[in-house]
Amino acid sequence: MTSRENQFSKPPQPTPTVDNYCFVCGKDNPQGFQIKVRYSEAEMAAETELSLPREYQGWAAVIHGGILSTLLDELMAHAVWHFAGPGLTLSLEVRFHAPLKPDEPIRVRGVLRTPNGSRRLAEGEIIRLSDGQRIASGKSRFLLRPGNGPEP
Repeated sequence: MTSRENQFSKPPQPTPTVDNYCFVCGKDNPQGFQIKVRYSEAEMAAETELSLPREYQGWAAVIHGGILSTLLDELMAHAVWHFAGPGLTLSLEVRFHAPLKPDEPIRVRGVLRTPNGSRRLAEGEIIRLSDGQRIASGKSRFLLRPGNGPEP
């Protein structure tokens, strides 16, 4: 192996574990959102409802796009893990459609779009509950961990 090949080789990645300290869904993280996720078997979807306080704003009176991206990634990952098994996010694409003000109730939803294979596609969206306005949408690709089936 050349030094250039060695420079780009990566050690095996450990299998992710759940320790209830996830920033978004971990019930033991006092600084996190501690969301509760519901699943729709028929739609292969995961969703939650919440509102975000001013502490998560970017510009004045607008929730930071990074927080919205985090929520989309989380719900798409929940759909993949629940319906296909443990996987790692390979890519995430987010589009912002409208601003979200602090304390506005939203629904965040992730849907598994490809039911087979080691690489899965998920899509997600954030909808403002008061008027149905789409706030953000996203697509992500996941790589399933070998030998892992769906969660019970």
